[in-house]
Amino acid sequence: MNNQIKAIAIVLLLWLVTSIQVSAQHLSDRYFGISEQDFTDTIKVQIWDGAIIIPVEIEGETKNLMFDTGAGMGFWVGSVEEWMRPTGDNYTIYDAQDRKKETAIMEIPSIKMGNLTIKGYRVVVDDALSNFTCGIIDGAFGFDLAAKGISFKFDTKDSLLIMTSNHKIFASEEKGRARVKYKDYSIRPKVWAQLPFARPKMLFDMGAIGGWFGLPQDLLDLWSKNDPKIKQQLDAMTVNVDTTVMTYAGLFGASYDTVINGELCIPEITVGDIILKNVWVTTATHNRAIGSSFLKHVSLIIDAPKKSFYFIPNDGNPEIMVNNRSRGLDWVSAEEGDTLGAMKLIVRKGTEAYEKGLRTGDYLISANGTPITCQCDYMLLTRQEKVRRDCRLILSF
Repeated sequence: MNNQIKAIAIVLLLWLVTSIQVSAQHLSDRYFGISEQDFTDTIKVQIWDGAIIIPVEIEGETKNLMFDTGAGMGFWVGSVEEWMRPTGDNYTIYDAQDRKKETAIMEIPSIKMGNLTIKGYRVVVDDALSNFTCGIIDGAFGFDLAAKGISFKFDTKDSLLIMTSNHKIFASEEKGRARVKYKDYSIRPKVWAQLPFARPKMLFDMGAIGGWFGLPQDLLDLWSKNDPKIKQQLDAMTVNVDTTVMTYAGLFGASYDTVINGELCIPEITVGDIILKNVWVTTATHNRAIGSSFLKHVSLIIDAPKKSFYFIPNDGNPEIMVNNRSRGLDWVSAEEGDTLGAMKLIVRKGTEAYEKGLRTGDYLISANGTPITCQCDYMLLTRQEKVRRDCRLILSF
């Protein structure tokens, strides 16, 4: 089938590694060191769908490391490099799908981040995510960086990172703002979110690129079973339910699950003093999490000594109209050896794309005239400034 569909805005939700966890013994050991004890530094960063990408220097080369609060320690995308040092330690690692394996931990001797040098930072090394990160990031810092006692401000309005050992630097900005205490379970911060029907504890996952909120269907089913009023509220907010295929990217590759996927329109969600309006939430997720898209509208202060977040709206208005409803399109990789195309379409019934004749299983051939030979062709194309600005693609199937 070769139909050209114009003016379809595509949203690619890529949930990266969100659950790198290690044993309690490892978490209690702040193994890495920093070069300064009294410092404040400002770094220009990139913002990718709310995710923070920090340029650092390793072995004389510039590398891009994402700041991933959803990971308990660092990870590296690709193969083991010559300059990495084996630690001799192995730990059980869990990915976003709760799959686990024993994985060797490597050590990066020195990372220069602005004027700060981080010595002996440990990472999990795996190349399974390279098909999804497409050279955009080389790896990530985990939340253990904040557990070291360093405070951060992620200024997403001006694309700046301010890091400091002196938490009083941010005192004037914190004054008058809601203090969002976090619990760093497995060194991954969890915060309370106020929904109309519940107040769940959510993983604040800056590594969940392009995600807003994830609420697992089994959790909603449990709430509905225990409280008929909650069931009534959820039924009223549920706009669409169908059986669909969803893609999950994890530390060990991708998996495609056929699930009953509910789509909810939640009129209001409050995190701290930030009020999100008209939030569309999918239930096809394994994680109860807040993703990086939250930071497209707010800047974040992590006050490490207080174990607190402070969210600052970039336009001064704490109420954010989200309107993030999916177009009902998703992608899965074609099977190995398939010569018809590199990516297959997943389309929800009743959507604009479905009405125009697209069906699940159709192959994506090109976008804006560029042949799509792998998933990275598509991802890198959608990062171009023109495409981001007008949010439109001309697709050929």
